[in-house]
Amino acid sequence: MSNAVQAPGFATLHPGRAVETQLVDGQLQAVAWDMVADRRRVLTTRPDGVDMSEIEPDGSHIWWFDTDGTGEGLWRRQPFTAGPAPSALRGVPRGRAYGVAFDRTGSLAAIGVGVRGTSRCYVGAPGGPGRLVGCAPGFLSLVDMTPDGRLLVLAGEPGGADAVVLWPSAGAGPVRLPGGPKERLWPMEFQPDPYGEPELLLVVERADEYTVATWRPARDPRPRPLAGLSFGSEISARWHGTGRGVLIQHEHAGRSRLVVAEPGRARVTDIPVPGGSVHDLSPAPDGTLHCVWSSESVPPRTLLLRPGASGTAAGPAVTPPNGPRRTERWTPRRYGRIHSFVTTPPGTGPWPTLFLVHGGPAAHDRDSHDPRIDLLTRAGCAVVRTNYRGSTGYGARWQHDWGNRVGLAQIEDLAAVRAALVVEGVADADRTGLCGFSWGGYLALLALGAQPELWSLGMAAHPIADYVAAHHATTPALRAVDRELFGGGPDEVPERYRAACPLTYVARVRAPVLLVASPTDDRCPPEQVERYAGELRSLAVRHEVVWVDGGHRSRRSADHALVLTTMLRFLQSAWQPAPPPDRPAVSHGRVPDESREGGEER
Repeated sequence: MSNAVQAPGFATLHPGRAVETQLVDGQLQAVAWDMVADRRRVLTTRPDGVDMSEIEPDGSHIWWFDTDGTGEGLWRRQPFTAGPAPSALRGVPRGRAYGVAFDRTGSLAAIGVGVRGTSRCYVGAPGGPGRLVGCAPGFLSLVDMTPDGRLLVLAGEPGGADAVVLWPSAGAGPVRLPGGPKERLWPMEFQPDPYGEPELLLVVERADEYTVATWRPARDPRPRPLAGLSFGSEISARWHGTGRGVLIQHEHAGRSRLVVAEPGRARVTDIPVPGGSVHDLSPAPDGTLHCVWSSESVPPRTLLLRPGASGTAAGPAVTPPNGPRRTERWTPRRYGRIHSFVTTPPGTGPWPTLFLVHGGPAAHDRDSHDPRIDLLTRAGCAVVRTNYRGSTGYGARWQHDWGNRVGLAQIEDLAAVRAALVVEGVADADRTGLCGFSWGGYLALLALGAQPELWSLGMAAHPIADYVAAHHATTPALRAVDRELFGGGPDEVPERYRAACPLTYVARVRAPVLLVASPTDDRCPPEQVERYAGELRSLAVRHEVVWVDGGHRSRRSADHALVLTTMLRFLQSAWQPAPPPDRPAVSHGRVPDESREGGEER
């Protein structure tokens, strides 16, 4: 299995140099890759790891984000051949990493940073002093810089007034391209042609379709859709090749598709990719695509893809006859079909069944590798991963059209899938539980209280337990997400927050509860988890609280292994007696050293 967790970043003016983020002795670190000699050098040895790195266009220096695990830090700049790593732009304050961009030559760099509830952008020569060019309240992420360095593009809330914001690097006033509930906008990148006028590639969500579009700020009042490039579910896009080609990644029903489009010729060509999920993707200067890919049965690996080359995508992996059985379910409801990935142990059911609930909610479970699945099926459990309403990958209506019934709509979907699996003889009705991380942990706690008759176990890592308290104490970016989900803040729509809050239903909880939290979690703060645990304690509900370091998403493999082993122990203790002896024996094995969650807001 590859140690790479992200696709390489390539030096556009030095084709032989790249930077990677790899697992080194159980920690994520920045690695310099000399592609000519095929030699890699580990540049960082940070105790909390490094999960963000960039390379300057000429390949002379690598940038990496230095944080102590609290979510705040600063960008450092280190020679490709190793050496000291001072601040990448002097004078830029510590804060949250909101993006990095370079001009075509690398003579000008920009850093986006979140400081005390504001988004700031600094520019300057790499290694030199940074100059503040813009500051705005809330969350804006730096996306790209024009090749000539004159213009920066930042992304805000896709449906908000700051969906796309242009900041001139000279410091003039911003230009805004607003989105709306019927037209959400995501800026992708500028056209790399250094001699043409600035042209921005975007994705536009409109009328339940996602369309690739372009925008020339000097002449276009709104983005111009590219004909033939509309899709029924989420996409991302980037310029491809030396002309006006576009590379598109399309996500649908838990699987990835890659295509190259030539808008002027109305031509779309698929790039053969094995069935599964593309987690990260980057083009090398020679046009080769480097992507990190996995499927449920295959751990992450790096694939090299060459658009235009002949070949076909590999079919699904063959499941060994004595291994777990991997299937899918589409549970019909009046508002649509709920898609689930279901993995069962060898033998016949019903089995103790654990729902692994994804976070987000703007994310989705995929046909991708998750070490927890093998661990749980070896322990005799069926595993269910459900893409409830609010999930991406099934179109705009599935993601957005469920009113403002935050949490309640989602646990209705989990309950519907549970009922169908019980009827099928897959799920043991007396031993069906929930396990979630972040917003998935929130749904687990909400379901335990709002549907106590359905669930006999709940495990929640870094959850929202008190929605109002979490909203006030979380990051600006997540407060914006909350406002979109609920249609306002707690002071404006208090009844919606009350109905969505696990603490509202805590007195009804009967099942054992495992809580995992971090004292430095800035997204789902620890105080509200402590309050929920205190309520369980006063109600004499069986529960356990485990504290881990590393904030909301620890980069230490040992922390993930600790959480996995604790969850397995808690599950086995709660679901006694063990499965009947006539069932096939299971081997618990060793807990994998890596388990990372990504792609989620929470």
